[in-house]
Amino acid sequence: MQVKQTINTYKKKYNELGFVKIPGLVSKNEIENIKKDIKVISAYLLKKNYKHLHLTKDNRVNTIHNLNKLKINFYLKSFSKKKKILSVINKILNTKKSSLRNLEFFLKPKKTGASAPFHQDNYYWNVKNSEALNVWIACSQSNKNNGGLCYYAKSHRNGILSHEISYAKGTSQKIKDKILKKLKYKKIFPSLKPGDCLIHHPQIIHGSGRNKSNKDRTGVVMSFKKKSAKYDHKKIKLYKKKMNINFKILKKTN
Repeated sequence: MQVKQTINTYKKKYNELGFVKIPGLVSKNEIENIKKDIKVISAYLLKKNYKHLHLTKDNRVNTIHNLNKLKINFYLKSFSKKKKILSVINKILNTKKSSLRNLEFFLKPKKTGASAPFHQDNYYWNVKNSEALNVWIACSQSNKNNGGLCYYAKSHRNGILSHEISYAKGTSQKIKDKILKKLKYKKIFPSLKPGDCLIHHPQIIHGSGRNKSNKDRTGVVMSFKKKSAKYDHKKIKLYKKKMNINFKILKKTN
């Protein structure tokens, strides 16, 4: 009963703010296994010149996307199927079954870790009715000082805003600055310890600053959707078309 009450509390906060912090959801041993994944897979994909891997200015790994598509087995894949993870996700999504969308590394090395402009995930995903979410797992301390996440609290309630190309590695789109300046939402910078998680709504506005500190800010993301949820393929097609046009323009100007 206590576990159910706790999950209901998390769900209530998620619905209210658009995100919820869950302390200590991932054990110390599980974090160590995830960190082994980060080390081994990052080295492997660097050698392969993996197209979804992005480096900092001093050539350290900053982000890696679409890890779930790799045809190799690794710990994070099996971890994403754990009951303690799925029970929280399914409760928040109001479903009996969910499916994994994506696995990502957000490593943000000390001194040179890149910022992520403010955006909304479902602008990229285009999951109908936003029946999806992100699970951000801290593998190191994460806070405002080392480039931790920042949320516009309750901004998930007002749909998807207009975005434009950001030209930032690993985060291709951003909400237009003139729109951000008019928003009145409270900014919240959660502080996390290794093993803490953030679960956030695909419509919440979020981003992060550069890591100028002397400590790495290491995290991984597991993205899920309701198993029954559909993608808006028309919007996905328009998004891809927009991206192709913008990158052609960028190539001509450089």
